Amino acid sequence: MAIEAFKREFDHHTEQVHAPGGTNLRDLMLGLNDGLVASFAVTSGVAGAFSVASVVIMAGISEMLGGAVAMGLAAYASARAQHEYYQSEIRRERDEIERWPEREREEIRGIYRNKGFDGPLLEQIIAHITSDPKRWSDVMMREELGFGNEVDESPLRSGLTVGISYLLGALAPVVPYLFVTPPLGIAVSAMATVCVLFAVGAAKTMITARPWWRSGLESMAIGIAAAAVTYGAGALFASRRAG
Repeated sequence: MAIEAFKREFDHHTEQVHAPGGTNLRDLMLGLNDGLVASFAVTSGVAGAFSVASVVIMAGISEMLGGAVAMGLAAYASARAQHEYYQSEIRRERDEIERWPEREREEIRGIYRNKGFDGPLLEQIIAHITSDPKRWSDVMMREELGFGNEVDESPLRSGLTVGISYLLGALAPVVPYLFVTPPLGIAVSAMATVCVLFAVGAAKTMITARPWWRSGLESMAIGIAAAAVTYGAGALFASRRAG
């Protein structure tokens, strides 16, 4: 009965049971949060130096487009590099299983002995895993090298998710300047951005399981700190230019 329960657990259990779409949600949160913080910092800094709304809007749009492209390409390159590395490692692992099966079987034995299995049950587990080369290599990739299900994610989808979410996040600080000019626009933009930052931070708890209010406040604090630095720099530039 124990080995049958183990087979069912191994063959059907995945991390997606605990966090469906975890990688996509991670990319979405990354893009939204970075877009909000970067756009808020740029627009508040420019608004501190210039009182013309059109200048702030142009700076915000430039940052929004450039940041979305840069973040999307970076996410794509990172995901592709990870996928290629995984493919090279699994080819190497399957080659080792084919060339030195006894040594690889002993590695499996050591892994599950360290998990507390012993005796006939341990041998049944080893026989079950090593009876299927794909299962065998998958176990080695996960248990020996630490790879998870995220390696199956599409690099293109990851890049698009980060890029588009960055674009959407970066809109929040820019939109108020379409209706309100600085310096009032700074306050309106700040309120809108802080609210969205809190919402994005709270939404992260869908995959982090942290208290939503704490995550929201931390996200707000990061955005406010970044904006304060760039706004201060912009205000300093404006005062020196006026002087």
